[in-house]
Amino acid sequence: MADDSDDVQPLLEQAAAGDRAARDEIFRRHRERLKQMVHLRLDRRLQGRIDASDVVQEAFADATRNLSGYLAAPRAPLYLWLRYYVGMRLKALHRH
Repeated sequence: MADDSDDVQPLLEQAAAGDRAARDEIFRRHRERLKQMVHLRLDRRLQGRIDASDVVQEAFADATRNLSGYLAAPRAPLYLWLRYYVGMRLKALHRH
């Protein structure tokens, strides 16, 4: 499974086996970096009304629904995969 660090590998394996705590730990490790991404990319007109943590949390919900597919055949590092979901959430917010 592709990822940037070897210490995540056991967590990925546990998450693939259905361990929610492992999945939550994986997400926790990436949360701050993804929140920073939201802060940088969120339209200024929306920044006062939308919290970056909410955007990341919604993206994690999307990613959770598709995690088994990623874990079965990862094609990119986990962070990039999660960043995709955050980007899709931002795109939807900017559209509305």
